[in-house]
Amino acid sequence: MSCNNINPITGGSTVSDVPFYLAVQQGQVSGYSSINKFGYNENVPTSWEVIAISSINFTYPSSAGTATVVSDDVNDTSAGTGARTVRIQGLDGDYNFQEETITMNGTTGVTSSNTFLRLNRMEVMTAGSSGSMEGTITADVGGNELSRMEADYDNQSLQANYTIPAGKTAYLTRIQITSAKDNKEAFVGFFTRELGSLFKVKQLVEVYRNNVVVDFTAPLVIPEKTDIELRGKNANSGQISIGGSFDLILVDN
Repeated sequence: MSCNNINPITGGSTVSDVPFYLAVQQGQVSGYSSINKFGYNENVPTSWEVIAISSINFTYPSSAGTATVVSDDVNDTSAGTGARTVRIQGLDGDYNFQEETITMNGTTGVTSSNTFLRLNRMEVMTAGSSGSMEGTITADVGGNELSRMEADYDNQSLQANYTIPAGKTAYLTRIQITSAKDNKEAFVGFFTRELGSLFKVKQLVEVYRNNVVVDFTAPLVIPEKTDIELRGKNANSGQISIGGSFDLILVDN
């Protein structure tokens, strides 16, 4: 039996046999899609740093360039026991979604055929007998690292950042943050930078050895071409481990 579900983005009614967000995931709602971004940083310092396993702050290029993908292990190669092909996902020079599959060549960098302005995600697509990457794999644009995978985290980049594609408006529905059992307090901030502007904090959470979920009854509206970063900052001395994720609904403009 069908039921009327209220669209939390537009406020209108949708008729569906499933909840609205599940209908979006199933592709039943034209012009809508969902994004889940998640990251982990085991070395968050006392200054703001992106929640990503690279434990660096990204330097985004001002123009699109080819991506160079490389491993620090010779077994991550086309006929090796480790990662054989890797897919990178991001945006082209016009902020449109783009992805490409790279055939690995071990410790020799492989250059993408397409040019990228942003890299939002990287994952291993095929592997040899180990069933996984065996080294640390990075993807650079213009000499700056924009994505990283490490063997400990099984074939997927962990980077809590994203850039909204052209022609889309994003609606932030949830943030989730987990801090390690270090005896330290930390801050986690949700930062956005609209095109031509500066990074600004839009949500700030204090964590201490716990898990925090922030649900947005009225989702935060984020325009196209906006850079998003979930950042952490240790409130004490040394470093702390923090994991985090955020959920977006993308709507065609």
